[in-house]
Amino acid sequence: MNISRRTRTALTRATDNWLSRVYLAAVTAATGYVLFDALFVDHPDASTAAVVPWLLTAPLSLLYTLLPDGTLSGTSTGALTALYLAGIAFAALANAAFMGHVVHRLRRPFPGTAPSA
Repeated sequence: MNISRRTRTALTRATDNWLSRVYLAAVTAATGYVLFDALFVDHPDASTAAVVPWLLTAPLSLLYTLLPDGTLSGTSTGALTALYLAGIAFAALANAAFMGHVVHRLRRPFPGTAPSA
């Protein structure tokens, strides 16, 4: 099986059912809100809006917690934002592909069952 074919199958599973589409829309809306909050809202204190997409894409996004302290300390803000968004996008696509796989498996008839008349 070719790698591009595997990728295409995974992306198809991630977008060809309503459960995955609603999940991806929720993650996109939460991430859009985070970007809006960071760019246009002035806070006297730190905002915790960036936690919502991070929690929506768990468990894969929780891999960020395994990074050692100070790993990204010298990185610019733009690079950190890009790394955050790439991690959220990857985790959301992986979770949506898993949801799509489960939906496809549930749609198939179980082995040994006769079709209903």
